[in-house]
Amino acid sequence: MPKETAKDLLLEIGVEELPARFIPPALEALKSLGEAAFKDAGLKFKSTRSLGTPRRLALLVEGLALKAEDRVQENLGPGMAQAKDAQGNWTPAAQGFARAQGTTPDTLEVRETERGPRLCAVRRETGLPAEKVLPSLLPELIKKIPFPKNMVWEESRFSFARPIRWIAALYGARVIKFSLAGVRSGNKTFGLRIHGKKAVVLPSPAKYEHLLKDRLVVVDPSERRGLVEKQIHQAIKSVKGCVPLEDHAALLEEVTNLVEHPVGILGSFDPKRLELPPEVLVTSMKKHQKYFPVFDEGGKLLAHFVGIRNGMSENQVVVREGYERVLAARLSDAEFFYREDLKTTLEAKAPLLKGVLFQKELGSVWDKIERVAGLAAHLGETLRLSDEEKSVADGVARLGKADLVSAMVGEFPELQGVMGRIYARVEGLPPRVAEGIELHYWPLTADGALPEDAPAAVVSLADKLDTLAGDFLVGLIPTGSQDPYGLRRAAVGVLRILEAKGWRFSLKAVLERALAGFPSTVQGDRAKALQSLLGFLRQRWSALLEAERFRPDEILAVSAAGFDDPVDARRRLNALHDIRRHQDFEPLSIAFKRVIKIVKQAAEKKEFSIPVDGEALPIRRELLVEEAEQILSNDYLNLRGLSEPMMQAGNYDLALANLVRFREPVDHFFEKVMVMAPEMDRRQNRLALLFNIVLLFRGVADLSQLQDTPLAGK
Repeated sequence: MPKETAKDLLLEIGVEELPARFIPPALEALKSLGEAAFKDAGLKFKSTRSLGTPRRLALLVEGLALKAEDRVQENLGPGMAQAKDAQGNWTPAAQGFARAQGTTPDTLEVRETERGPRLCAVRRETGLPAEKVLPSLLPELIKKIPFPKNMVWEESRFSFARPIRWIAALYGARVIKFSLAGVRSGNKTFGLRIHGKKAVVLPSPAKYEHLLKDRLVVVDPSERRGLVEKQIHQAIKSVKGCVPLEDHAALLEEVTNLVEHPVGILGSFDPKRLELPPEVLVTSMKKHQKYFPVFDEGGKLLAHFVGIRNGMSENQVVVREGYERVLAARLSDAEFFYREDLKTTLEAKAPLLKGVLFQKELGSVWDKIERVAGLAAHLGETLRLSDEEKSVADGVARLGKADLVSAMVGEFPELQGVMGRIYARVEGLPPRVAEGIELHYWPLTADGALPEDAPAAVVSLADKLDTLAGDFLVGLIPTGSQDPYGLRRAAVGVLRILEAKGWRFSLKAVLERALAGFPSTVQGDRAKALQSLLGFLRQRWSALLEAERFRPDEILAVSAAGFDDPVDARRRLNALHDIRRHQDFEPLSIAFKRVIKIVKQAAEKKEFSIPVDGEALPIRRELLVEEAEQILSNDYLNLRGLSEPMMQAGNYDLALANLVRFREPVDHFFEKVMVMAPEMDRRQNRLALLFNIVLLFRGVADLSQLQDTPLAGK
């Protein structure tokens, strides 16, 4: 029989019910932290899986080595030339290094390196058995699991998302013993709570999932999700309905993490409630009750829902009646809110926003409406919208937030905009205004759908730019992972709308207009806020394009040449990305960097003055005495004449294809001409020529920002 070299490991942390949203990130962290801990300890393993329910988080490790690997650590010290003196004695440098390593010079070894032979302190550590490593490794692993919020419940003041009630820790058939938060590890777990408190003895990690399933606990989230879907589809067969789960992905994940053994129950509500807007009914079902709404094949809402209970379908009639009774009360409230809201128009509701605070330093929501309407009008002029579109945009801007004071949005904040659109339709407002009231909030997520109608898109831009400008003005700038006001999402929304619509304008000018919309009573450095905002938008733009697999150095090269017009910058980026595979581009890029270096060095030495206006410098032809510089000057003038009209027309791919032809004359110039000529007038003339070439390329990108260049055809 072959000698055993590994065993499976199980770590289960039993807790009071966790919030559903805590579970997926906790399981992801448990897996990644566990793998890192085993690697740090030198314990090899075959695979890991994290499993969990509201009452447990578990890590299953297949094939965890019986013993940690032996380790050799080498620390390099001084070179041998400095380690011994002329008489062969150890120098103070060698003695100090040995002392720092906890040894003597005679025990040190010698290693050959690129810098010659050097002293080396070698430490060899014999790996410990896994059963000696795990008792300290596992509790430390548990301590590292992150949660949005922790609590303390026992004397040791250990904090965790919820109180720990049991810990199962098995390595093979053997318990790994330790204590944490007053709980001793063991070999027992527990099944579904409603079926008793009797413990389940675990003989080995391999039996874990099977034994829990016998006790009505499906511990694998993906398997449990599949059961939820299956239960929903079975429940709706009798009413010939459908539940489009792709539209309820968030609810499906939440419900999956609310139960340990899902059972679907079909319920009904009064068909008269179908007179309410479907959005109201669906939100009432999903928000508080976590029910799945049922539709017919044509997408029309039916007077049915599916609730998921935790456990077997005993007393199903009683459970269904309970579900229906609670939902009936919710829908009754929703109908009351809806009828009350219809008693006043959106126009009548809007002034009430004077009493709703947007932000304490930036005023009320009414103040924001006034600013957004003004900025939307400015954008409408800039983008040359038709008079009808400008009128629609003004209507959307002035009524877009009115539903925030409605009773329905007060109960269901996620329906903001949606209820405004519904109420606007009931009132008979123009369809584009009604739709725009909802669409001006879009995109709702970083990759969500965008508003297609131009007036709605303009108001969306104005709304987001106003929020960005105001928050940056008063110092509410995102830091690290903290972004409580959703400014990153707002910035991404602005950039995505601009690209989708192909709208071109100066970001700087529009942001200046947005900042000017705040009264002087709002304290803040507007110039500083403007620069910070432009940098913030540039960062978001770079992140978006990196996600599209553009190279970071390409993005940097383009944005360094100008980011004020994101749509134009994107066109330049596409052109640069494509031209990099041209066979002449890599040597030209290298030459370009040399040109920039020479110009910068001359400017630093006060031998050359770079014009602040960015205009091309005049070239004195009588000073072009070398054939190579005459050729370069002529090619510059020709290529400039060809390329500048292309750039002005946005044909950057054609412009770069022309500019690549600079390779040969630039190479010839550097081969034949000494730029830093002893005669000052010739030196200045040659530097001016090089600067003009740099300036021409910077109409597309700053090539000095490029790193290695992809080879042609790859």
